[in-house]
Amino acid sequence: MKAIQTDAEEHKLSVVQSVILDNFRIIKDILEEEGIKYYMLGGTLLGAVRHQGFIPWDDDIDIGIEREDYERLLVTVAERLPDYLELQTFKNQTAHHYYFSRIVDRRHAVKRNGSLLEREENVWIDIFPLDGMPDNVILRKIHMARLLWVRTRYHISCFEQVNLKRPNRPLSEKVIIKFVELTGWGRNGDTKKLLEKLDTLLKEYSIEKTGWIINFMGQYKFKEMFLKKYYGKGKLYPFEDLMLWGPVDADFVLKQMYGNYMRIPDDAEKNVHAAQLIE
Repeated sequence: MKAIQTDAEEHKLSVVQSVILDNFRIIKDILEEEGIKYYMLGGTLLGAVRHQGFIPWDDDIDIGIEREDYERLLVTVAERLPDYLELQTFKNQTAHHYYFSRIVDRRHAVKRNGSLLEREENVWIDIFPLDGMPDNVILRKIHMARLLWVRTRYHISCFEQVNLKRPNRPLSEKVIIKFVELTGWGRNGDTKKLLEKLDTLLKEYSIEKTGWIINFMGQYKFKEMFLKKYYGKGKLYPFEDLMLWGPVDADFVLKQMYGNYMRIPDDAEKNVHAAQLIE
């Protein structure tokens, strides 16, 4: 598996990417000092394997942390961050409408243009909890259905902030979006209560006691569910000038998520956050 090489001009980091990388150096040091294992997820893992760094059109870093360490991180990390970095969770930030946590840089903001509600957000690094799933296939299917139902209701409850311009949405999601646009169903839901329900459901199956690992609140939902052996104890991958942890079998993980992941997508397929830096 050979990374795609780019010339110096193509590989030059954007301002946002440079800020994010500098911030992650700080977070990486904290995680290592606290003995908290992390894994690169999604586009960050894809970038590490395909580009040995950021995907050129990407503008964040995504990492996953197993639930027990994730909860410990939420308690300890805030005290160790410099003043300009802030940990945001749905439990401590009323304006934070995501289930997963973010560490944001208050010095820099971007304008988000992909949703119905144009808004500004600070430059961010996403931190996702990794959870277990039932080993029994019937119980697993039931749990998947419950999670998907609550997740759908949650996204509809904050519909104005959903990125409607994301490419390659499944047909089922497009149908739901059109239905909500036409009827308004679910848009008055209590986002905070739905996030709390998701929190309870995701914690039902301990990752230590099952054979599965999932980042359910990632973009790809059940495509991000794997037997734990594919994550294993992790493996180091080059990412820009750093070495970062990812799943031990990145090839299997990326194929399940993206198919032919080494292919550079067409412009229309590129999954960007529709973000514009505010100077």
